[in-house]
Amino acid sequence: MRLSDEFLDRLRAANRIENVMSSYVTLKRNGRRYICLCPFHSEKTPSCVVYTDTESFYCFGCHVGGDVISFVQRIENLSYIEAVRFLADKSGIQMPEDVKMGDDYTRKKQRMLEMNRKAARFFFDNLRGEKGLQARAYLKKRGLEIKTITKYGLGYACATWTTLRDYMLGEGYSEQELIDASLIARGKSGRTYDFFVNRVMFPFFNLQGKVIGFGGRTLDPEDKRKYLNTKETICYNKSKYLFSLNFAKEQATKTKRLLLCEGNMDVVSLNQAGFENSVATCGTAITDEQARIMSQYCDEVIICYDADTAGIKASEKAMRLFDEAGVTVKVLKIEGAKDPDEFIQKYGKERFSYLLNNSGGAVAFSLSRCESGLDMDSEIGKVEYLKRACDVLAGIPTDVERGFYISELAQKYGVPRNAVEQTVKSIMEKRGRSEKKKAWQTTVNSVSSSVDIKDGVPSASGKVTKAEEGIIAFLFANPDAVKYISPPAESFQTELLKRVYTSLCGKIERGESLSVSAFGGEFEPDEMSEITKVINMTKLIEINRETALDYVKVLKENAPADNAGAETIDLAEIARRKRSKVK
Repeated sequence: MRLSDEFLDRLRAANRIENVMSSYVTLKRNGRRYICLCPFHSEKTPSCVVYTDTESFYCFGCHVGGDVISFVQRIENLSYIEAVRFLADKSGIQMPEDVKMGDDYTRKKQRMLEMNRKAARFFFDNLRGEKGLQARAYLKKRGLEIKTITKYGLGYACATWTTLRDYMLGEGYSEQELIDASLIARGKSGRTYDFFVNRVMFPFFNLQGKVIGFGGRTLDPEDKRKYLNTKETICYNKSKYLFSLNFAKEQATKTKRLLLCEGNMDVVSLNQAGFENSVATCGTAITDEQARIMSQYCDEVIICYDADTAGIKASEKAMRLFDEAGVTVKVLKIEGAKDPDEFIQKYGKERFSYLLNNSGGAVAFSLSRCESGLDMDSEIGKVEYLKRACDVLAGIPTDVERGFYISELAQKYGVPRNAVEQTVKSIMEKRGRSEKKKAWQTTVNSVSSSVDIKDGVPSASGKVTKAEEGIIAFLFANPDAVKYISPPAESFQTELLKRVYTSLCGKIERGESLSVSAFGGEFEPDEMSEITKVINMTKLIEINRETALDYVKVLKENAPADNAGAETIDLAEIARRKRSKVK
């Protein structure tokens, strides 16, 4: 959707990309630019660059980039118009009259959010009415107070199969809309029925306080599906959503700590006890995306999973993901209760707070797990334990911490320190060789996919792509050069770059202001990533008038005999494949 230059200029001026991004990541100045750990993939070395002069960002690791609008689109999972509205509301700028309603996708999403809001109110009223007697008794048994129930908007889905459906149809929504929102489902017979039946309902709020989905805890002891969550919709993405982050983010920002729980009820109970920095995943093990989102709000995560086998395995996976996201991890050791909710009810919040402050680090947890299945009274068991422990210590990134645990391990088991140190060093060297080989292969694949290398020599299509990118970068920085650098669009063989070149020349001809944001309404987020990379090429290599003219010559020399039958290069698709490999 086309937005005026004047509006986009005001929007960017009020939302400088470095200011907006600093709300999600830690930026470090590097000359005229900023660098940071990319929020869109796991990394330990910063590869994301923020260019203040072009008001854009680009990650050289996962190849994601764009302007401030593109960034908000990705980080908040919004459409283009929603991201524009997000920034406009944030800075007090009024949206243009002709785009207030948004595009079809935005209208559909807004209507789904409205459906969810009405459904949440319907469930909440059910809980307070005669039909909610059993649900209220359950929540009282779990120790929840009225103010907590109200804060989280907890509700009740009736033990009948069409109550919500009939109500929502009466509100003017169609069956298909309700199915798309995962509020009802269609059976094999073709009839529709409520998706949630006889369940205590937990609304899922996004960071803006909008209801994007639901989780339901069954009250029927015969129902094997104890917990049931909304299916994936245009509003709800289970791999990104964290329950109660809307409440937790404020305290997490202050304390730099988040508590990761296993279930919604644990979070609600902890919140009621004063631990508002608690979140949970919804029906799935934590994903790398959720770990990265949590890293935006804290430096430390304490894993508060159940003390059973499944909880221990889930903790091990979570530790790995948080380590990749650059977050310090601790694991809560719960004794005398199966989960945080039960522990607080039995021993109180003061004792739980003591547990949190004295929880062990990830290394201590991993070392304790090394004893699993071993007879620690036998020599064979001790030797196997030492092998496992050395493998754990080889994963510690800092020399000081690694040295501390090496000394402690050697002293505890009466083994020479240098023997443990050499074993750990050998494991690290082996891993290093493997990682270097993997990194080199990734580099080769990345280069060959974008430049099309054959037998060590760039192919004609690779040269053409480089020339096309160079022409666009040069004209963006020197729009007046269009007088002598203006090859026909038909000479561009890369489909995306042809469209970008055509759009750029049109903007120059009409005298419009040039910015990364100027392309936002015309191109998809993946395409914006490529555009950002190309526009910022002049910061990596020098492109002068002579170079640009050489690029034009390359296009002429490699022009297909029949442009109509020429095979075009889908650069956006290549970039998507590269990003999927990184993630």
